[in-house]
Amino acid sequence: MSANSVRDLHGEEFCPGEAVKSCQAPQSSVERKTASLVLPMRKGPTPADPRVLRQLESEAQAIAVAMQACGAKLAYVAAALGKSESYISLIRSGKRPVPNWFVKPFCHITGTLLLQQFRDLQCAMEEVTARREVERLADMLRQAA
Repeated sequence: MSANSVRDLHGEEFCPGEAVKSCQAPQSSVERKTASLVLPMRKGPTPADPRVLRQLESEAQAIAVAMQACGAKLAYVAAALGKSESYISLIRSGKRPVPNWFVKPFCHITGTLLLQQFRDLQCAMEEVTARREVERLADMLRQAA
């Protein structure tokens, strides 16, 4: 351990001066490729137009629309999430459920909150639907009595 190094949360040594240097412009092709995956994530995602949100039919469709709108290729999204292209393709096609961990990073990658907004809307609609069903069944019970 050198005089200028410290330990991070995981107990590994690092030098703060070197950490600052690593934030500067990438020099090698590998560093540039990694930076191109990380740098777009610095800007936070923006809310989607409610008119688009209301027309969505599924989470899979929200994913496909968000990817198409920002021009993100399947390979880019898979690499940014650290998952295989085939796995992301299954999620995008609706053949696999969208895991909770997927939503926030995906929104940052695509730059839109469309997927999160769709999930929130579906959740709100399910609550209203469940409440109406309880009211309907309670009415039926009262009428039968």
